[in-house]
Amino acid sequence: MRPNVAQPSDYHNASLPANDAPSVGLTGRLSDLYSRHRGLIRYALVGSIGYVIYIAALALMYDLELVPLLPARHSSVDLLLFTHNDSLLLITTLLATEASIVAVFIGHSLWTFADVTEHKPLWQRFAQFEARALVSTLGILTLTVNAAVLAGVQHYVAVGLSIVVTFTWNWFWDSKVVWRKDKGL
Repeated sequence: MRPNVAQPSDYHNASLPANDAPSVGLTGRLSDLYSRHRGLIRYALVGSIGYVIYIAALALMYDLELVPLLPARHSSVDLLLFTHNDSLLLITTLLATEASIVAVFIGHSLWTFADVTEHKPLWQRFAQFEARALVSTLGILTLTVNAAVLAGVQHYVAVGLSIVVTFTWNWFWDSKVVWRKDKGL
């Protein structure tokens, strides 16, 4: 008598429960990694897209000078406390920064933190996000300048360190304050 052996076709339709399924190969490991850190990965992707938007907006407005009614390049402006030698760079940097902030806020609202159910008005979230962006921007500049000048760290290393610190602060602030989940859920 022949033993009862399952045929390969029997395995085709068989499946393991999702949490018991083994990770196979690189694809399985990446899938596991994504499922465990989905929010953080989405956060980093949206932030990266925001950086691309910032660079593209700056290139369009400053390098290509495609926006009319802006001052000429290298024209100085007196800002009471200091004079800036390139008002076009100052204005386009501010506009590109704000375009990036708005795009990242929309991305986080619609994708990264779409599952957050706290009932907070959109304007309040945006105001908190803007305040955090101001602190982060000043933090990046302060850390970079202090690390490079005072500690003698090369500026490329200082920028990298300040980005890591600022990313950590941003993730904490955005996930725990701006898009805080309801405690009851």
